Amino acid sequence: MKLVRRSLLIALILTVAIPLSASAQGPSTYTVGIQIANLDTTGSAAIEITYYNQDGTVATTFPDTITAGGSKTYYPIHAADGFNGSVIISSDREVAAIANLLGNSGAFGGASYDSFSQGATSANIPLIAKNFYGIYTWFNVQNTGSVDANVTVTYAGSPAPTCTETGTIKPGAAKTFKQQTSSCLSNNFLGAATVTTGGSDQTIAVAVVEHSSQSLLAFDAFTTQGSTSPVMPLISHKYYNSRTGIQIMNTGGTNTNVTMTYTPSTGFPGTACSETKLIEAHKSANFGDTSFFEQASLPCGPMSGTNQSNFGFAGSAKVTANSANQNLVAIVNSVTSGTANSAAYASFAASAATNKVNFPLVMDRVYGIFTGFSVANVGTQPTNILCTFSGTSYTASQNNVQPGQSMTTVQLNQISNGYSGAANCTATGGDALIVGVVSELGGQGDKLLYYEGFNY
Repeated sequence: MKLVRRSLLIALILTVAIPLSASAQGPSTYTVGIQIANLDTTGSAAIEITYYNQDGTVATTFPDTITAGGSKTYYPIHAADGFNGSVIISSDREVAAIANLLGNSGAFGGASYDSFSQGATSANIPLIAKNFYGIYTWFNVQNTGSVDANVTVTYAGSPAPTCTETGTIKPGAAKTFKQQTSSCLSNNFLGAATVTTGGSDQTIAVAVVEHSSQSLLAFDAFTTQGSTSPVMPLISHKYYNSRTGIQIMNTGGTNTNVTMTYTPSTGFPGTACSETKLIEAHKSANFGDTSFFEQASLPCGPMSGTNQSNFGFAGSAKVTANSANQNLVAIVNSVTSGTANSAAYASFAASAATNKVNFPLVMDRVYGIFTGFSVANVGTQPTNILCTFSGTSYTASQNNVQPGQSMTTVQLNQISNGYSGAANCTATGGDALIVGVVSELGGQGDKLLYYEGFNY
């Protein structure tokens, strides 16, 4: 019997206008490209992509084959112009997929997010905003089950007390919730949200889009309650003008004091440092960013100098203390000061780590776009990491990566001009547990995109 892997992609929007007021100043249209990787290195994957309209009807389907260990890009996608909906990818092999979301056909910039392998009866969103210093969010909820899903969105933050919104979603379809037009949220709102369904047979997945007048970011909501010690493989501040903020949500019912520890990558600037904050039940708090890294008393490393490659901080982060042992989830936002470049990704539970991570899309000078990635050792012992790239003999590796450290590598001028493919990283030695994040850089407008690697 063949294994069928259902990958769910949400908020796939092709040249559809999203009405925005003048104050929001985000993209007026969104387009999407999909990258699908075959995680099986022994045989080709027979896939089928099914596109669902928001009313639950099927817009179109597209069958294809992906070679063993390879990947394919679908841009433009197969639905007609004006499509606004979601996708389910079925395959006879293990597959993973990402979506690259482009604002105004790429002129505004882009953002990336991951597919889901399955849905859940609830989802947690650590970061929700309505005109918070010009930042807005909107998100799509996809029904991953076989019956109608009755969903309730519960917001918690400041200003305004907790409020809710509801909707009914057909199987396979998605519904959009826009915070800009939400009547239950006050202006300048910043907080978190939980999406729940009406029963155990109603499962969902959620993708979130965040934008300002110049920047576009996206991330997956969490279809688990998280972990007591989430991990973030890529954190930087002042390194090539970067800034990173981390929004951590307490999904439990008890207030907890959380300590975040930052560890520099081998060969990159910075020294280990940490900060502690109280996070109230069902709410979120911000870590990192200027308020932390630029405090003169902190030993995170020098935050100024003449050579951007040897000051600031570049590494990874992990929650190392959690006084009430509450489950946590986190979103990492990174921006480059003085530019529109920004990106976001979701934290990892250490329990989800394996010895293998797949990145469906890596590039070396594809229309000026290139990638880099960070792979974090979340085990308790040193490990060796080897990364191979589809269709080429090029490899990247680092031995003796310490617990809490990341191996960081950039593909620019490393593989070949115009290279586009997939990468697989394998850890050996020690307890061999890794997770990873990819950054894409290039194009117009907001040129920075992040997405999470896939453990398998």
